[in-house]
Amino acid sequence: MIRQEGVCSRHLIEVLLVIFAILCLVPFWYVITISFSDPNRVREGQVILYPKGFNLKAYNIILSEKTFFNSFLISVERTIIGSALAITVQSMFAFGLSRKKLVGRKFFRSLVIFAVLFNGGIIPTYLVVCYTHLFNTIWALVVPIAFSPWNVIILASFFQSLPSSLEESATIDGANDFQVFINIAIPLSKASLATILLFVAVGHWNSLMDAIIYINSSKLKPLQSYLVDMVMRAQMQEAFADTASQDIPTLSIQTAAIFASTLPILVVYPFVQKYFIKGVMIGAIKG
Repeated sequence: MIRQEGVCSRHLIEVLLVIFAILCLVPFWYVITISFSDPNRVREGQVILYPKGFNLKAYNIILSEKTFFNSFLISVERTIIGSALAITVQSMFAFGLSRKKLVGRKFFRSLVIFAVLFNGGIIPTYLVVCYTHLFNTIWALVVPIAFSPWNVIILASFFQSLPSSLEESATIDGANDFQVFINIAIPLSKASLATILLFVAVGHWNSLMDAIIYINSSKLKPLQSYLVDMVMRAQMQEAFADTASQDIPTLSIQTAAIFASTLPILVVYPFVQKYFIKGVMIGAIKG
């Protein structure tokens, strides 16, 4: 009887997960369907579940704009620099926090926990960015979020679980703390670091508000800001223009731009998937 209840519960969970997965995929599928469909059929509302009249004109318009490519390169630059800086700062701080011999370890741990619960807010952060002369530069998008207290806690817990005998052996051989970090901690933590790196990279790629707040120059706006500006322009054109006279409906252009901006993450994810799954499993086992 208990076994049957367990099987039923498992099947129920599987069904709920399938339904949830479908609900997550439907909006993405709708974007792909609209972007590859015939603009005339999109304008007439004929496209719902699958593309009708395969057409790439919306992508031709998007890819022919220099602003799109410039914003795309800014997002790539931001993601690479921001991810590298974040994983370096967070892993080094977490490793130091995991060492029991660190002077003031409890104090620094309390600061990290406090930072998880509270933050300075938008206005103080904006003032700090302005006073440090980071405003309207690429560094305004990467430096303020280089430190994540939550990621530091996760990495510190993992570093602390590493066998202490390895560090003791390296210390006896004359290795200092930095050498232990580079030669022992990092190689043993590739799965956890890859998981954190994936979260950081996706966060940088999808981030919007910091670019709106800290960037005024059109040449430095990342891809997400470009998409927002494009949607605003499209709404203004629809409000003051005859939609029947438009060659391509704005919905087709918007969905094409959204899919083009999502594609890089979809391409990169399969290469780090094995590290991501392994890192999640390690975290689950370590508790």
